[in-house]
Amino acid sequence: MMMKVMLIDDDVPMLEYVAYLLESLDIELKLVASASSSDRALEDFHETLPDVVIVDIGLPGMDGFELAEAFRMAKPEVRLVFLTCYEDFQYSKRAFQLEADDYLIKDELSIEQLGTSLRKAENRLRNREELLEQYSLRQTVERNKEVLLQSLLAQLLSPGIDAAQTLALGERLGLYWKLPYFRQGFLHVDAASLIERYGYADVRLIHFAVNNIAMELSAAHGAITPILTQESGIYLIWNVTGPDVSYQPLIDFMESVRAKVEQYLKIKVSGFYAEQTVPLQKFDTGYKSLNERRDNLFYDSNPEKTAIAAVGQSGGFRQMPERGWEKERSLLSLALEEGNAAWIDMAINPWIQQVVAERLQPRVVKEICGDLVRHMVFESKGIAESRFFILLGQAVHVEEAAQLTKRELRNLWRQHTLAPVSGQEKEIRLQEIDRFLDEHIDRMVSSLEMANHLHLNASYFSRYFKKMTGVNFTDYVNQYKMNMAITMLSQPNETVENVAYTLGFSNRAYFSKVFKKYSGNSPSEYKFQNSSSS
Repeated sequence: MMMKVMLIDDDVPMLEYVAYLLESLDIELKLVASASSSDRALEDFHETLPDVVIVDIGLPGMDGFELAEAFRMAKPEVRLVFLTCYEDFQYSKRAFQLEADDYLIKDELSIEQLGTSLRKAENRLRNREELLEQYSLRQTVERNKEVLLQSLLAQLLSPGIDAAQTLALGERLGLYWKLPYFRQGFLHVDAASLIERYGYADVRLIHFAVNNIAMELSAAHGAITPILTQESGIYLIWNVTGPDVSYQPLIDFMESVRAKVEQYLKIKVSGFYAEQTVPLQKFDTGYKSLNERRDNLFYDSNPEKTAIAAVGQSGGFRQMPERGWEKERSLLSLALEEGNAAWIDMAINPWIQQVVAERLQPRVVKEICGDLVRHMVFESKGIAESRFFILLGQAVHVEEAAQLTKRELRNLWRQHTLAPVSGQEKEIRLQEIDRFLDEHIDRMVSSLEMANHLHLNASYFSRYFKKMTGVNFTDYVNQYKMNMAITMLSQPNETVENVAYTLGFSNRAYFSKVFKKYSGNSPSEYKFQNSSSS
């Protein structure tokens, strides 16, 4: 494979020396960019998207570690080789945390050392490509199997089931259901934790990943079969000898899936199972009963302790609320009028406490959550994510519904309050870029991500954007966020920490550094000047 290599060092003679060493190496590589400043490095990286970056740590402005983090956001698989003038434990520790291929001392740099480092990077890149090819093939196979399993579930739920035909289809899929009874359950992916970490566009992909984990683990747990469905999460079918069989193997299986998903995907999964055991001919009855009882643990006081639970009879829910929700709607309107997102929590948190105390019918709670979001859509003239309403309807716990709702309300609040007014003269594509930045204002959007969103080649997008705006994409995003920060900091009760968090900055210090670069003052200085002038 031909590796694309990029060099970054503010010492120009050092750049030339490393470039000379690269030419002398017996490795297939191409030097695609050489930068002596961090600003130039960011621009060149997004234009060339190298496979390997050799970067000096002690750069002015953004240092080598900060650049590396920015590069990893744009291209997670990029390999890193750090250069430094002296050995330092903290530096080597940071390089290790960034999964660098090497950490080299400039004064000791030789062609042998550089060659060893680049061969290490080459091997890791090649291994990654091989793994991706294997995973792509496996995905294709698994998707086909997923469709067949869904067809099997449809047959199981059909009235007048043909047992012989259904069992024959199961055998073609490797399912040898020789025992007379079945138990059922499902794994539920907590939508609030999923959206917090990944976003709405990745819902289907993450559900598919969770199902893959369940499929891998099912081989070690007897005749337990996971089937990915649209409405019930991952449905579980367990073939058993009779009603007296212990539920523990099913509980252990769900717990193992839950633990592995939380370890690797960092999201929450809960498991539910029916205490009813049914023969094949009554499979549809058991399925219907389990789905009707999905919400029975909606008000469980500690969902963490009952992450795996039996779905029993309803605890008795109030069918109708005691009052309307005019107060909550007024507080949401106030959030828009005053430009302060804190009113959203003040509207939703006490309301949730009240419905928990009343044990209001879960279906009604989710309907009211949806109505509050639609109210904010109307007031803000914004656009709600359509998948929000689907996930809200599938929520199995009041906290999941509340967190989903508050997040969507905050998204609408950002659309209305934080977005700078777009001039009519802007190109349609630039308006689309601004809209995407508004929707993802709580995190850093890379040039590569934006190019993918617009279905453009990354290098072309970088050149096109610079020509259209006169600045590189990173500068544009930072200025865009700082315009919003200025608007937010103008509010008398707004804090620097909250602004930094709202705009996707991991810490106040980095936010302050960027704010000062683009505004000339630190956030604290700006707030002081603004309060003095008013």
